[in-house]
Parts: sequence; C-alpha cells; structure tokens
Amino acid sequence: MTAPGVLVESTAQMSWAWVGVRVHPARRLAETRAFADVAEPQRLAQTTARERAWLAGQWTTASQERWELRFRNDPATRLVSCTLLGRVQDPDPRRAEEAAVRLRDRLAAAPPHVLTEPLPDGREISQELVPGPLDVRGTFEVRKRLSWAPCSRRDTGRQFCFAVTAPRPPEDRSWEPVWHELARMPEPTVLSLYLEPYAPSPALAGELRRLAEEYDVLARPGAVNPIWTTVAPPADRMAVHAAPLLAEAAARYTSGPCFRTRISVASQGPVPYGFADLVAATTGGGVACPAPPTELDAAWRNLAALNRDWLDHTYRQGAPPGSLREAERILCDLVDLDEAALAFRLPYEVPGHLPLFDTARRRRRGNTAAER
Repeated sequence: MTAPGVLVESTAQMSWAWVGVRVHPARRLAETRAFADVAEPQRLAQTTARERAWLAGQWTTASQERWELRFRNDPATRLVSCTLLGRVQDPDPRRAEEAAVRLRDRLAAAPPHVLTEPLPDGREISQELVPGPLDVRGTFEVRKRLSWAPCSRRDTGRQFCFAVTAPRPPEDRSWEPVWHELARMPEPTVLSLYLEPYAPSPALAGELRRLAEEYDVLARPGAVNPIWTTVAPPADRMAVHAAPLLAEAAARYTSGPCFRTRISVASQGPVPYGFADLVAATTGGGVACPAPPTELDAAWRNLAALNRDWLDHTYRQGAPPGSLREAERILCDLVDLDEAALAFRLPYEVPGHLPLFDTARRRRRGNTAAER
C-alpha cells in the first residue's frame, strides 16, 4: 500500500514518485520572526538569505530529485495559490516511495516566513501536477538569452558562435508585480519554477574550459597565413561578446552545487501583453520564448510529470537546427546556487499591502481580491 501523500507510477524498468506541499506566506509577526518597521528591501534581503540557505540544504542528486514551485491563479477569487511539487525515481517502487517521503519532509521544513501543508493524497497531487489544455497564445518558456551568428573565422572549424547570458536579478527585486498580474489573469494560468540538482561531470567541466579557450582565440585577431594573405583575420564579433561569458561560466559552474532549471508560463487562454516579459525580468533578465503549436504537448508533459525535456524550436531561439553542441545546450539552463535562489522565490505578503495568496481563512470568507 502506497504511503499517504505519495503518487507512484511504475513500469517494468522504473518507478516515479511525486509529492506536494502547499505553501502560504506567514502573515503574523510571530510567524515570520520579522518586525513591522523593517523596510521592504531589507525584508527581501533577509528572506532571500533564508531561502538560499534552505535551497542549499535541499541539494542532492540522490534518486534524481527535482522540484517545482508552482503558482496558480483562480479567476473567480483573483487569488494566487502556491504548491511545491517534488519527484524522485528508482527502479524499486518501495525505495522510490521512501525517497519521496524524505523529499516531502525536507521541502515542508521551509523558512519561517512561509507555512507549509503536505498534500494528503495522490488525487490532490495529480490535480496540482496536471495543467489544463494549453493555449498557444499563453504558453512561454523563460530562458537565458541565447545570441548567435555565423562564425567569421575558420581556424577552429566552428560554423556558428553562441553567447549565453546568465540571469542576474537584483536581490531586492519584488515579486509582488508578478503575483498581482497573475491574480488578475482572466484564464487559469500557471507559473512554474523548476529546479533539478545537477553535478557537472569532469567531461562537462573540460568541455566548458575548451570552449572558453576556443572563444578566447576567436575573440582576438587571427594569425597571418602568408600563402593566402598578409592581413590577419579580425576577431569574430560574436566571439568577442561570448568569450568573457564562457570564461565566467567555466569557473562558475564547476566550483559548487548547480541546478538545471525550467521557468514556464502556461495558460488556458492568451496572457496579457508583457506578462511573460515581466516574469523574465523578475527572474533575471532572460527572454520569454513563445512555444509553437508543435511543442505544446511536450510543454504540457514537462509540467504534468516534472520533466525537463528539450523543446528544440523554443529553446534554440532561432539558431540553426543541430548547431548547438551538448555543452552549449546544458549552459542554456544551468544555474548555480546564487542564481537559483534569486529566481526560486517562495511566496510572501507585505504587511499593509493587498493580500494576494489563497488561504483557508480567505476561502471561508469567500472574498475576492477585487472586493478587498
């Protein structure tokens, strides 16, 4: 018999187990361990530090754990709910179930500015996992910005140069504008922030260093070949832009815990103009990429099962098919602990501001955000 609050699916080769925890912002000062006269920037810095420490404690690659913070609106009440979903896998269904219970208990031990409540059974977990039918006008993936151009040099054999810009959100950026806009959505909409602990392999570390060295060569004028010309080939313009980014990535992503990430906006109708861009700006200045009709099913499965399948058309951002090498694809969704903590923000409400989040008390009152 499956443990309460765990959803298990198995094949002959593998078992997957999902768990979920409802997350509410703590409102009372005694619950938040804060003070009424703390300014919002200072409070944001404090909660960011707590969440970073909590996230660091979650990091493990055992049982291929991954988790997703999912914000969902209710068009009737104009409130937002938040659920923290997790998944593990193991060939043995019993071990998968045990790992899922351990994951749920860790996720529920959240920082003191939020309150948590485990989902009680598989039915509720399934309801939180499975989104409704997606509308192509309301489905976006927020990605690191991927710039590319044909390589103007031939001395390294590279056809295209790529620059992947890492997220850099300010620590004191408020998430309230995102949650306000989400609460006002006319159609059911999900904002999901997915993290999967990832340990870069020695092979990846070596490939990142090799890429950094290659781009350093391309970013400087080339050597003169007296047989063909007496003029040194100029530096490749995209390589000049990409070289320092790759040098930083080679250092940043080989010296500590990392994560693979996916940030998704999925709505059953069109989302208001600018919402996906607002999410991109809040999570670090990336780019909101609309998913084409041909990738809606794959985007839906990523949400429904906590997957991280590559959406080729969406994620390439116009780069030629097949031009990205594996290390370059990994860079497109690889973040370190600091970057992850700034994008993976637990819900909060500022005292005196309009309530945004669904709670049992507010449901009993039957009020909507507009009425308050």
